[in-house]
Amino acid sequence: MVTIKDIAREAGVSPSTVSRVLSGKAKISPETTKRVMDAIKRLGYIPNASAKSLVMKKAYSIGIFMPRRLEQTLTSTFFDQVVSGICSYINNTEYEIVLTIVPPEKEKESLERLIKSRKVDGFILLTSRINDYAIRYLRSIKFPFVLIGSPDKDKDYVNWVDNDNKRAGFDATEYLIKLGHTQIGFLGGMENLVLTQDRLSGYKSALSKYKIPVENQYIMFTEFDEQSSYEKAKQLLTLKNRPTAIVCIDEVVAYAAVKACRELDLKVGYDVSIIGFNESIFSKLSSPRLTTVDTNIFYLGYYAAEMLMKELEEPYKTYKRLIVQHSIVEGETCRAI
Repeated sequence: MVTIKDIAREAGVSPSTVSRVLSGKAKISPETTKRVMDAIKRLGYIPNASAKSLVMKKAYSIGIFMPRRLEQTLTSTFFDQVVSGICSYINNTEYEIVLTIVPPEKEKESLERLIKSRKVDGFILLTSRINDYAIRYLRSIKFPFVLIGSPDKDKDYVNWVDNDNKRAGFDATEYLIKLGHTQIGFLGGMENLVLTQDRLSGYKSALSKYKIPVENQYIMFTEFDEQSSYEKAKQLLTLKNRPTAIVCIDEVVAYAAVKACRELDLKVGYDVSIIGFNESIFSKLSSPRLTTVDTNIFYLGYYAAEMLMKELEEPYKTYKRLIVQHSIVEGETCRAI
């Protein structure tokens, strides 16, 4: 195996000079740099990632961190699309990805262990909660991170990428109102998620604009899994004055609502209109095709990775934020009444 000492002998320089050339950070003359790079090519040297990490005092890894139950994560169409976006950017860099999915009760232990072990240089956080521990902790130790989602407070002191979820919740609800619906349910995610609260705020704003009273019995919260969502959707649909339409916070939640309709002999798109979020290939292939709010999840991941890489290369003097646009994709699960 070719070593740095072999390259140093071949190029006629010291091993420390070779290390400085490989780091790309030190000021080395063009002539010396060329001699070292020519020696590397002749000898076929492949840098050892661990050695490079020691020289640079960097892990050359970024962490994707998500405190959520594994079964909720793996059934989420959000997760695979956002990770695809992150990988699409990171794969063109020298960095690798460390994926960490932990139950919420192990979040503190896992996050602190990763940082103390120096396995990652920065994090992309895939969720934002009210009074979020990960955000507070990483800010307190000034550790680089980018949040996918917006923080519940101190928005000007965190790097983040998100949709305008209040607007997205408003648009989904207004879409149903313009189809003639006035009895509109809201099937949200966990109440402590900023995403849930923002889209709920948008839902209420749309009702207020059109002078439709908010019915608390029409608002329910669920986990991001089929069974919990199905049970909550069934509760909505068996109310005495059931909603004629439902805004579902996620595609998985929307499919669970479709399942509940079928079991109650309610025809989706006729008896009940359903609109979801986070369009995926499943939205396109489902029957009936789901009407969704496309939040461009892939680009949430891509831009978050880009933002983190720039932060690691040269720390921002001011914090960055980016809003990714959304759009409604019409399917077959909504109709005018």
